[in-house]
Amino acid sequence: GKTCRPRLWTTMQKRSLSFLWLTLATAHAAHAQQFVSPSERRALEGSSYTHYPLGRASARVQTLHDGLPGGAWIAAHAYRRDAVGTRGHVAGLSCELQVTLSIAPHAAASASPSFAANRGSHAVVVLPRQVISIPATARPSLDPAPIFEVVVPYMTPYHVPPSGGTLCVDVEVFGNTTNAGADQNVSIYLDAHQQFADGRARQRGFRLRQGCPAPGSAALCYANVDVWSLPSGGSEIDVSIRNGVGGAAATAARGFLLLGNHLGTRAWPLRTDCPFHSSAEVWFALPGSMTASGAYDGTLALPSLPPGLRLWCQAGSVALSSVAMSFSDAVTLVTPRLGPLPRPCMRIANGVDVAAATGAVSASVPVMAFF
Repeated sequence: GKTCRPRLWTTMQKRSLSFLWLTLATAHAAHAQQFVSPSERRALEGSSYTHYPLGRASARVQTLHDGLPGGAWIAAHAYRRDAVGTRGHVAGLSCELQVTLSIAPHAAASASPSFAANRGSHAVVVLPRQVISIPATARPSLDPAPIFEVVVPYMTPYHVPPSGGTLCVDVEVFGNTTNAGADQNVSIYLDAHQQFADGRARQRGFRLRQGCPAPGSAALCYANVDVWSLPSGGSEIDVSIRNGVGGAAATAARGFLLLGNHLGTRAWPLRTDCPFHSSAEVWFALPGSMTASGAYDGTLALPSLPPGLRLWCQAGSVALSSVAMSFSDAVTLVTPRLGPLPRPCMRIANGVDVAAATGAVSASVPVMAFF
């Protein structure tokens, strides 16, 4: 699990942080979906991705969703493309599906490995067994994907009882047709979210643009940046740098991280091929040193960051003796709030046999919308 490590803070750093948090943009466009689950992911990218259920050739996958509004009519559910896990084009396919909706007899946190135990009252086969088309998707220009474009339409709309309850979505996959042939397991990169038992929340960074190489290298520097909101009240930023300035005992190199409130456009004065991708209101020296190969993996502990702040980040490295530098690509993310407890969504999945009676229970769930 994640742990907080104490850091020393200067007065200037604290003041700079306070200014940054007050000026960061926090607005997010409202989505038009009737209901999104997990609800806190409506305007936030999930912390993971999944190929279940639509990327499997034979599978049964249930998802349980607490808090569905009573009296609602549901005519379809949908998934959205993961924005972080892969770049470029993901091919479409055709899936042979059946979907049954019901109100589970228990909350999501009490999900059973038994599929029959989770399917409750008011069960309706909203999509009888048939083939539907899953569109090809492209990586969005910013996280999260602006629409839930992978839609599973129902032939029979589902009416949620007036008392509401925990919705059980039971998806059975009988086969598929893909570019690789019939009945293949494929990677389709649907947005998903891992819910932790203590409420901690992870937000992955969305990479864009490109970095510049370390002196003497042709490999572009890049970074992965994730932020954690912790139940202890603090925040942590995990930073991984690759193709940076290498360090050794005689020529130490350090990594650094820039945080800003908007995307930058300036060049580093000493190297015009190294742009600032962050407005860089705050610079942090990262704990530890770069490896000889120019890699870094570490964690920066911070005070609690208010949720909903769009950060524009950039990592880099510098040789302490020669001041040789490299900068990574841009990374942007939105600071998350702690996850709700008890966990309001669960997945029960058997990814190899549609006729199975049981599946594995997981708190890593696809981000779904219901129309």
